[in-house]
Amino acid sequence: MVRIRILVVDDHPIVRQGIRSLLSNYAEFEIVAEADNGRSALHHFRQLKPDVTLLDIRMPDESGLDVLNEIRSLKSDAKVLMLTSFDDSEYVLTALRAGAQGYVLKGISDDMLVHALRAACRGEKVLSPQVTEQVVQWAIAEESAVPTPSFDLDEEERQILRLLVDGASNPDIAEQLYMSQTTVKRKLRTIFAQLNVETRTQAAAEAVRYRLV
Repeated sequence: MVRIRILVVDDHPIVRQGIRSLLSNYAEFEIVAEADNGRSALHHFRQLKPDVTLLDIRMPDESGLDVLNEIRSLKSDAKVLMLTSFDDSEYVLTALRAGAQGYVLKGISDDMLVHALRAACRGEKVLSPQVTEQVVQWAIAEESAVPTPSFDLDEEERQILRLLVDGASNPDIAEQLYMSQTTVKRKLRTIFAQLNVETRTQAAAEAVRYRLV
């Protein structure tokens, strides 16, 4: 059996003991080292190259986020799973942006922690339910914060866009809207300029994206 090699980093002995006791029940896991501070964690990581590093956020000499950044600088595809009591959204988002494989809270069940370690080793993103909700709310806020561009399209131009999205050619558009192909081409140039695109495909994509049709 190929075992999942784990480095456990937490400044509380009782937490490390609990993790060690839990994982001893699973033959697939091997705790290769434990660390109670950032310096020791980085030393063990350099020496042992674990499959997954289980890392706390707050430690005495160096934050888990700093350790995460240093680990990722040593090995860009390192699997680091944050295990912490802190569900502050700033911690969560900073860790995920820095490349953490997941962010789980210490209150999760034993089964969930085992699942999280397996998933992290496979390269999957892992979040506690409470953290997932925060990430969703952040994503919604980010999306709503991005202003939707305003477009000054007349009714004929919107009709052309609708037909464009449906895959109509210039001759088809001219026939359906009772206009010359020259007029269609001219209006398409105007539409492309407003949408800041260069091709029919890009124009259709932007029309759908901004719900112009």
